[in-house]
Amino acid sequence: MFVTRRFFPFISALLSIMLFAWPAFAQEDGSWDRQFQAQIAEWKDAIANRDPAFKEWQHAQTDVQTLGTNQRQWLVSVKKAGKQVGYLVVGEAPWPDREPQEQFVLLEYGVGEYILFDDAFAPKEIAAEPVYDGFASHWLITQKPASHMINAKTGEPYPATFVANKPVMGTLSSAELIHSGQSLTQTRLLKQKEADPFDQIGWVHQLQSKSDITWNKLWQQRSDSSVTLTVPLHHSQVLAPFVVSSLHLWNDQNAYVGVWDEGLRFVPYSYASKVGQFYVNETSSPAE
Repeated sequence: MFVTRRFFPFISALLSIMLFAWPAFAQEDGSWDRQFQAQIAEWKDAIANRDPAFKEWQHAQTDVQTLGTNQRQWLVSVKKAGKQVGYLVVGEAPWPDREPQEQFVLLEYGVGEYILFDDAFAPKEIAAEPVYDGFASHWLITQKPASHMINAKTGEPYPATFVANKPVMGTLSSAELIHSGQSLTQTRLLKQKEADPFDQIGWVHQLQSKSDITWNKLWQQRSDSSVTLTVPLHHSQVLAPFVVSSLHLWNDQNAYVGVWDEGLRFVPYSYASKVGQFYVNETSSPAE
């Protein structure tokens, strides 16, 4: 770069300002990282101490990776003794409604050895971008001749003709999501062992009905009830059914639904009710 003497004093002054300001920036970055790590530990411990299904999370380690480009979302893998035992998906609280203490929100969490965007299923293509949106999460392969998607949980490739819907998870307000200072206050177990949605197909006969299962009705289902959540994906080109296993209530107000999907994964009830429908098997009945 060519620099004349006339501009040299200005550049020197600019460098001095940058060097003077650098410690402040470094301190701010360090503060952000400490807050992020503290928030992860808070959520991890809250879940592990309240739900026995997550007992392996106790004293477990975490690794963090960024999801996508400019998404402000992070995948936190939970490992114990070198073994994968679960994950969390963390995002920045949506603007402009967030409070100062609500910098981060918990979008999803799950337990088991198979996590979202697992390296074991990651496509080898360099142009694979992780795109998070709850059940519609996928790797987007942008290589020619055509773009296509790969399921972020199972590694299953979708046909090139499939197109993703507009993201839904990002439309939720921070009031619908878990944020700092909240604790897991109530849990309810519906299906303890992992189940296949096609083991009981009462939900198939109800697909044409207008199902309206509220949170209260879900909560009233007795233990070992058969509840299915069906989610149409990619402009209804795929119908994904999930057996509901557990229900979590944070601060007695923020509801999350746990479903079996190569392990147990929890998503906000407000998200699940937007993208899918709940069906109660006809043989199931509310608790007395």
